[in-house]
Amino acid sequence: MEDPTHPVIVVTEKTPNSAGPDVAEVLRRRYGADYAVVRADADPHAALAALASEGRPVALVLADDDRPGPAGETVFADARRLFPDARRGLMMTWGTWADPETVQRVLELMSQLRIDYYVVRPQDPADEDFHRIVTELLREWRHAAGGRAGYTVVGEDHAPRTHVLEQLLSRAGVSVARVEPDSAAGVRVLAEAGVAYTGAPVVRTAAGRLLVDPDDAEIAASRGHGTALPDGPVDVAIVGAGPGGLAAAVYAASEGLSTLVLERESLGGQAGGSSLIRNYLGFPRGVSGVELADRAYQQAWVFGARFCLARAVTGLEIDHGFVVHMGDERVAAGAVVLATGVSYRKLRVPALERFVGASVFYGASSVEAKAQRGRTVFVIGGGNSAGQAALHLARYAASVALLVRGPSLAASMSSYLVEQLTALGVEIVTESRVVDAHADIEGDRLAQIEIEHLRTGERRRVACEGLFITIGSQPHTGWLPPQVLRDRWGFLFTGASEADEDAPEPWAGRAVPEPLETSVPGLYAVGDSRRSSVKRVASAVGEGSVVVSSVHRHLSARGERMPRTR
Repeated sequence: MEDPTHPVIVVTEKTPNSAGPDVAEVLRRRYGADYAVVRADADPHAALAALASEGRPVALVLADDDRPGPAGETVFADARRLFPDARRGLMMTWGTWADPETVQRVLELMSQLRIDYYVVRPQDPADEDFHRIVTELLREWRHAAGGRAGYTVVGEDHAPRTHVLEQLLSRAGVSVARVEPDSAAGVRVLAEAGVAYTGAPVVRTAAGRLLVDPDDAEIAASRGHGTALPDGPVDVAIVGAGPGGLAAAVYAASEGLSTLVLERESLGGQAGGSSLIRNYLGFPRGVSGVELADRAYQQAWVFGARFCLARAVTGLEIDHGFVVHMGDERVAAGAVVLATGVSYRKLRVPALERFVGASVFYGASSVEAKAQRGRTVFVIGGGNSAGQAALHLARYAASVALLVRGPSLAASMSSYLVEQLTALGVEIVTESRVVDAHADIEGDRLAQIEIEHLRTGERRRVACEGLFITIGSQPHTGWLPPQVLRDRWGFLFTGASEADEDAPEPWAGRAVPEPLETSVPGLYAVGDSRRSSVKRVASAVGEGSVVVSSVHRHLSARGERMPRTR
């Protein structure tokens, strides 16, 4: 008998699977113990509406036809509206991808974000290609919906630290739920732990342990991530665990170098906040920044790289090698790779400061996106990060608008993102900026922003309950000693840095270093903090992998380490 608490897989077919077994039966056979499989061939719109009215969670909708129903809605549009976290797949028969009409249909549905991917019908009940894509879609839904037991944050919505903890846990790849301290769930958690809420967030781990106002190191330790430094020196220290740093860790450790990765926040860097990276090689459906970072971390770890999270690097000594400072602690290294990345530039609007961390955010984590359900949201920025944030927010928010200073997005954002934003009805507000902000009646949350048109000077107030800022970039290089050459914004010069009007002769009077080497031999820079870098995840990964050969040459020249490969 069907368990009404089980999440639902909805299957609707206009044309039966004549070339193979019944799709619904195949799904019941493999997933029936944990999911309810509902066939809705006759009226999928009514079936989805009924499931929504019953409060049933829908994990996956598979349909072979997306033509509008009697009310003009398609199955996939209904699914997106009623179940934002549900995954949607267009069913195809094996081999039909050679049909031009089918190809056009799939590309159109994908570009408009009406489906997450296509699913080829099974040719037999054990068709592992079919089950692989279904399992991956279910896994994505489970992560987005937070269905597995995870962490609970007891904290007030208007408290910035509450949101910081949510983001930190979410970017660590765990399910996290936030509850108000005076809610039934919050009172229960506090009562079970025997503690009182004093205004600071309380975190319950997946194992049931309670952390009162934990710092970042406690959170990392609760996830099993190391924070202790090694006892002796290492061949290479990598500062930053974004895509570039993680790639460097994989290749350095795999080639026999003792490798230490130091990260002040969480794995993934700025990319860890990306809900979906669609154009990364090898992930045809796209990959979230969290998953990409977690896979890279595991890969580096099994090769022997050591990670120390929640470790802010504060200084660097350069004398016959390197000594990296983290407050009062030190670690020596034969070479150092700087993969410190960048953070979003602060918006100079004083009225916004009181809301930062509660209803104004730099970046857009998946946790904060889900919290915008039913709200009016603005995203500031014209790059790919802004486009990805707006797309993810559109799953949940009542409306999303993108605010850019330029006349269009053509020069700053990938065309596929522009097409998807248009398809979802995201409003693009050009040649404009935010100049003021206003609170709600309680004074705790943002309620309105004031927008100024850059050409006309006209100002207008608009409703805004969530503001996500993804503008510019500020490198984390202020802690480096003066002999490390940087431009006036703090970006690191390397041998590959191109001359321009701001730096016509960066290496005048000195030897040009290797492409990824800074002005200090043995000190390298990869990723966004490097001047002239291409601001793309794939570019940072490429630089992180290539830099290891330079590290080998530096260590070998000093007689410290001979390269070994596996």
